[in-house]
Amino acid sequence: IIYKDDGVGIEQDDVEKIFEPFYTTKRHKGGTGLGLNIVNNLVVQKLKGTISTESKLGEGVIFKMQIPKE
Repeated sequence: IIYKDDGVGIEQDDVEKIFEPFYTTKRHKGGTGLGLNIVNNLVVQKLKGTISTESKLGEGVIFKMQIPKE
């Protein structure tokens, strides 16, 4: 599964941390930092898959998820 958007992107320093619980760059706007941590936990633990991220500022973000059939 590949998810891609054309948003503002994520700074490289932040890409490495986005799956950590409570990590957010939007705390002052109400972000909790749990959204991508929950996605990561579901893909990796529940579905036994993998998830990776690519992003460049101004070019959006790409999430690649591999989930086994069984």
